[in-house]
Amino acid sequence: MPETVSKTDNFLKAIEKYAEEQRTRIQSEAEDFKEKELNKAEEEGLREAYVLIQKEMTDINTEISAELSRAENASRKKTFVRRQEIEAEVFEDAKKRLLEFTKTNDYIKSLERSAKLIAEKLDSDDAVLVLSERDISLKDSVSKAFGRRRKCEIRTSADIQIGGLIGQSRSLGILIDETLDTKLSEQHEWFCENSGLKVTE
Repeated sequence: MPETVSKTDNFLKAIEKYAEEQRTRIQSEAEDFKEKELNKAEEEGLREAYVLIQKEMTDINTEISAELSRAENASRKKTFVRRQEIEAEVFEDAKKRLLEFTKTNDYIKSLERSAKLIAEKLDSDDAVLVLSERDISLKDSVSKAFGRRRKCEIRTSADIQIGGLIGQSRSLGILIDETLDTKLSEQHEWFCENSGLKVTE
């Protein structure tokens, strides 16, 4: 009988030991599973956080680029407006000086030189000289400089705002513009190309 009890005890102990091993194994597997799941969840959370951060960074970069572009465009527009103001100031001042020049004897000499130059190129009977309305009092000086041997009609034009002279002949198909208005306009084109006051991209 004692031998049977001993076998039974050994059997029970073996079962308990097996059960303990199984419990330990199951607990270990459960812990491993739990840790893996936590790691997986953490990795997914990190991935989601990374994606979110990347999206936020992209949005921020887009917003910064848009803001820089707006600021650059505003600056360019401001520079362009200032450039136009400077041009207007320079040429308004030049126009005033030219208008002052038209009140001098040197201007009368300049008109006479223009009339002689035009006379050399317009050897026709239908020559017309055009003055500003302000200069009509100088028509005799201009006609004399053009030359008495040629027939010459003298007119005025409101289009000539500063001064100078235009000569034309329909039969020859020639128009010679010696006005201060045109010379100032040509200087304006030169100024735009050479002043360095350019708005660059």
